[in-house]
Amino acid sequence: MYHAVSQPDLPIIPKEIQLRHYEKLKKRFYSPWDQDEPREGKEVILWVLDRYCRDGVYGENLSPRTDEWKKRMAESCRVDSVGELGTRAVSLRETSLRLLPTKSPAFLSPELPGEGYPFDYLQNSLVHAGEPLYLSHFSEDGLWGWCDTSYASGWVDMADLATVNDEMATQWRSMELAAVAREDVVLAYRGSSLFKAKIGTLLPMKSRGATTVTVEIPMAGQDGIASSVELRAPMTSVSPAPLRPTAWSAATLAEQLMNEPYGWGGFLKNRDCSATTRDLMLPLGIWLPRNSRAQAKEGKVISLERMSRQEKIDTISREGIPFFSLIGQPGHIMLYIGTYRGKPLILHDMWGIRTEKKGSEGRYIVGKTVISTLNLGEDLPDHAPGKLILDRIDRLTIPWLPET
Repeated sequence: MYHAVSQPDLPIIPKEIQLRHYEKLKKRFYSPWDQDEPREGKEVILWVLDRYCRDGVYGENLSPRTDEWKKRMAESCRVDSVGELGTRAVSLRETSLRLLPTKSPAFLSPELPGEGYPFDYLQNSLVHAGEPLYLSHFSEDGLWGWCDTSYASGWVDMADLATVNDEMATQWRSMELAAVAREDVVLAYRGSSLFKAKIGTLLPMKSRGATTVTVEIPMAGQDGIASSVELRAPMTSVSPAPLRPTAWSAATLAEQLMNEPYGWGGFLKNRDCSATTRDLMLPLGIWLPRNSRAQAKEGKVISLERMSRQEKIDTISREGIPFFSLIGQPGHIMLYIGTYRGKPLILHDMWGIRTEKKGSEGRYIVGKTVISTLNLGEDLPDHAPGKLILDRIDRLTIPWLPET
């Protein structure tokens, strides 16, 4: 990318600060294995049932959900059984955290602006392969397990996880981590492909050579308990973590995500805005929360509230650190990558630009990861006045600097 090439290939984050964040990342990554109870499991499930098992929720055929479906979901959640298992687990492949134990969606009315497909509100997040989990309890049919990751909770398909014993947990935690540095890397064991791994996947690293790393991969035994197997991968695809914190390293990761279709909560295994920023920061040793609101509060926060458009541009250009700063607005998070002809540029995964025509709100669909200015959509004749990104951004965040 032009903005990375135009900068010296020097570390942006001082080594001691990056290593401190990396240690924090490891602790957070494995935190589900330290839990002795669910994180607000019962409260979250009851909230989900109240919110998405009511009128105004639609299914895959864009028809309202029936009372029978709502009753079945409530029974399947087994709310009174939260925490009955209370055991460590691990994801065997990329999977989803669902807010109800079903692959069926819950849309709001497609007649509302920015609603309907693809905004399945039961899709909470994607989970990468090899992530530590806390397994709370099973669904009524035993096909789903309520799990906590280090950043979110939800129902995981039981075919995609295995429980973890003390020996494996201790073994994994004793190792450094390796980060997948190429999108959709196929990892294979003894000639058989196991899964595709996305950027943002972290795996225990057994050893490193001159051009390869040996990582541990979880596999499920017939008893449902995970075992750990070794496989070798080229460093061009899987690298020791954290990666060198240069603009070039960050841009090399970011370039691979360009034009990826937008996926709310990981819908259809695509990313949304906060998954994009999170997956870009993880290989660099920076742990971020999962949702945009929490990410915009991480680290040093510079308020842009009550600033004019030009004051926002000047502040971002002066204080922002290309590829290592985030810009936030309500419901959206973006990666600041530098300036071009005096205008800040952002990389972000977005759904659409707000429009207004004859008093009716709508969306001009973008639906992918793009690089844009903060004025994106200004050239559209029906863009909603005062609703451009530049109008709505309210903070600049540098997640690796101390809170202010």
